[in-house]
Amino acid sequence: MGVLAKRFLDNLSVGEKDMVIVDTEAGIEHFGRGVEAGCDAILAVLDPSFESILLSKKIAEISEKINKPLYFVLNRVDDERKAAMLESLDGTRVAAAIPETKEIFRAGLAGEEFQMKVEEVERLADLLVG
Repeated sequence: MGVLAKRFLDNLSVGEKDMVIVDTEAGIEHFGRGVEAGCDAILAVLDPSFESILLSKKIAEISEKINKPLYFVLNRVDDERKAAMLESLDGTRVAAAIPETKEIFRAGLAGEEFQMKVEEVERLADLLVG
């Protein structure tokens, strides 16, 4: 799949104002398969877990090696989880902290778009469109 994704992205024609977001599997396996070669930035979603913090450090190393800007999105956090995660992360790379809410949880569980405005999501969208 990595080779297929790389070929697809290599041949994808995008306009000047177009944006492509590639949602890869969790982990770092896709790095080194060429999927990251054509990207302008890396956006890593981190859950409040030890494993995510470890992966964030590896992703940071990789992003520096390939000279790509890296942004983190903290997922399913409350104030305590956010503070704990920020103790282990470079806070300047945190683009958004998505709160854990019942509405988002229920929509995600049902496979539906959530129907509420989340300031952090709006801020992330503004960052991405520059």
